[in-house]
Parts: sequence; C-alpha cells; structure tokens
Amino acid sequence: MRDHKKRLFSIWVLYMLVLPIALMPSALAWEAGDEVTVFGHTFSEEYWTNSSIFVESGDSNATLTTSYVGVGEFSAFLIAFNEINDNGSEIIVPYQLFGMHYKTPGNKEVFIGAIFAFLLAHNETYGGNDLPDVGNEPAWYVVPVANDNPWPAVTPGVEPIPATKLGENHYRFGMRYTNLPARIVAANESDFATTLIWPILTVLISEIVIQYDISIDDTGQVHAETLYTIGQVRAAMWLGVFPVEPSELLIPSMKITAVHYLSIITSRYTVTRATDGNTIAAPTSTTPLDDDIAIKVGNDDERAFDIGLGREYALVNESTDPWTTASTSETALNTLLGARASDFLLIAWQAPLSVWLFAHMAYGLSAQVRAMYIGPVDLIAHAGTAFHNSQWWYGVTFPEWNGLRIEQDPVYVAYTNLAGLAGGGGFFLLILGVGVVGVIVLVRRR
Repeated sequence: MRDHKKRLFSIWVLYMLVLPIALMPSALAWEAGDEVTVFGHTFSEEYWTNSSIFVESGDSNATLTTSYVGVGEFSAFLIAFNEINDNGSEIIVPYQLFGMHYKTPGNKEVFIGAIFAFLLAHNETYGGNDLPDVGNEPAWYVVPVANDNPWPAVTPGVEPIPATKLGENHYRFGMRYTNLPARIVAANESDFATTLIWPILTVLISEIVIQYDISIDDTGQVHAETLYTIGQVRAAMWLGVFPVEPSELLIPSMKITAVHYLSIITSRYTVTRATDGNTIAAPTSTTPLDDDIAIKVGNDDERAFDIGLGREYALVNESTDPWTTASTSETALNTLLGARASDFLLIAWQAPLSVWLFAHMAYGLSAQVRAMYIGPVDLIAHAGTAFHNSQWWYGVTFPEWNGLRIEQDPVYVAYTNLAGLAGGGGFFLLILGVGVVGVIVLVRRR
C-alpha cells in the first residue's frame, strides 16, 4: 500500500505540479534590467541561453532553461524545466513555454505563448476519416512520466539546445528529451483514473525534440517554425514488469495526434481562416481544417498571427542501422476537437505555472504592462482564469505512424512593426499553442 501511495503522489506532483510553483518567488515589482537577477542576462542583449536557473525549497529543487532572442521591438523566449528533484527523486517533465512579444503594424502590443499539452493516440474504427473521434472509438493519452521508469538500464535525459544565430535575423533554440517513458492513459471516462494512477501500459519513446526556428524578413513578418520530432516507440511494458513488442500494440489503424489547447476569454478578437476570413466556430464533432488559421486583435481586427497547418511530415525507422526513411512526404490532418473533462485534468497543472512564468516575462519585457499593473502578481490575478475556459482544441493528426519517428515542421507567422509601420496603441496578451497548448487572452484593467 505504501508503494501505491508513493506512485499516486508522484503522479499528483507531476501533473498538478504544485512543487515548482511553490519553489518560485513572485516579484512584487519589476524595472527594466531587473531580469538579470533572475535570468543572468538582460532583454537588451540580442540572444542568450541560461540552462542552469536554480530554485529550491527545503529538500526539493528544480533547474530551468531560458533562451531569448531580441531584435528591435520583437522578442522570442523559451522557458523549460530541466529536472525537478523531490527528496532525491528525479523528475523530468517535457514542459516548455515558448513566447513572442512584438507590436503589430498598427502598434498594438501582442504576447503569444506556446505550451506542449499532450499526444493522443487513437484506433481508427469510426467515421473512416483518420481523425480522433474520441468517445466513438478507442483513444489514449501518451503522457511522459520519466520518474516512473520500468527500464532500469535506460536513463531518461534532457538537453537544452542553446540559442544560436544562424544568419542575419535568423535564430534557433529548443530542448531535447531522450529515453522518455510515457504512461498510456485511457481517454474514456471509465478507465481514465485507473490508467493515470497505475502503470497499466508504459512505452519508451526514444526522443522528443522541439526547436524553434525564428527568421525575420524585410516586410516585418516573423516566421516562427516549430521543428517538432516524436521519436520511435522502442519498447513497451505491461504493469511495469511484463514486456511486450511495440509492434503488437501499434497496429496500422492506430494514429497519433499532437493536441493544442485553445481558450478564448475576450470579445475583442477573431479567429478566422487566413484566406477567406470566415470565422471558425467551436465544433460539436471532429472537423478537418483545410486552411491556415489567422488571429486578429483589436476593434479594427488587425491581423496579428497565422498558424500554418504544416500538412507534410516524414517517417523514419530507428530500428535499422543506419536509420532509414520509411516515407518522406506523408500528409498530416488538421482538426478542431471538442474539449473533454479528462483533457483539462491532464493539463491543469500547466495553467498556474504557465500564467506565473508568462506574467513575469511579460512584466519584464513591456513598459506598457509595467505602467498598467503594479507587479507580476497583479497581472497574474487578471490573466489566471484564461487557461480554464476553452470549449475546443486544435490538433495535428499523423495518419501513418506505426510507432515510427515523426518529423514535422508547421510554420507560424507574426505580423510585426519591424518594417517601420506605426499606428494606434493597445495591449493584448495571447497565449497560443505551438505543437501545443493555446490560450488567447486580452488583459485589461477592470
């Protein structure tokens, strides 16, 4: 029973993540330049990475990585956990908050953030559309649990990819996770709690790599390309002790989807198809998308951000020596999904943590934010509910999978004032998922 309680506690710490929040002090106020005491660098520098930001409380501690790029009034940043040490137990959480801060050509200040939510596997038995019709067909969350490892000879690892300048106005940074055990959690309500708490089935994913490639063109458009890799399923284990060949589980009809959580709590926004301008309504069932999504802000609906659908991906077989490419041009499907209660439970731990991190970064980057709020805590109080109000999700489904390595790169385009255009003012805080969780928030004084 004691072992059962310990496992349950580990799951609770991992998914609700109260530990890192308790570790981090909240700044009551922040002046330009104060960020050096937190990050070891200033926002006036062109680019940097600090992979050894250390926080502790009692017997627990954690290290984080922050990378940053700043060009004119545009900046991009990544905040990610390296490891959490809770009384000697090492926990690796593939949590990443990617953000961009810029002003639109109309001089509206925008913050956009991106957070990894979860992977969703499903067996295509309903509708024949290759999409995850959760509730009508078997579906499972694929959730990394690196501290509950049934393969003693395999050591999970995490490696920051430092910010690098690849050319004029072209930068890249990211994180790499290797040998990650992942709990398979049933998406149906009857088995969800049991499979979340107990290791009914665990798989070993060779690698998860997320890199952000940022380039700025002469028109002021910023192309933020997410270089997203899901490694091959190398092994599987029932109940933590009974090995099974992954090929016995990953039948051809099984697909995998990267899910992005979208939440909208302001009336002063529109989410449209980028070409025809039609508003996308929250779906009642799985709906494929056939056009890029555009985010517009303000009363004049100024275009601020596009989400490219990234329809192509490659499949690589890691079991061969050397690796072989099984397919160079598979077609990904892009969908809107209705949100479920279990979805929210899995990402609930991210909400307060993400708001905390994003509010501190936004307060340090923006003079306008500092003028509107007395400190990051004040900003958190106004933005915190944004992560709990979505009715739908955005997902990218990979119909051909078979447990092989997936390499896909969707493109995100931000419309900035870097070309020298100017206009009216306004402040908008958007938190939007890249390969992941997304939230759109308008923060105003009440």
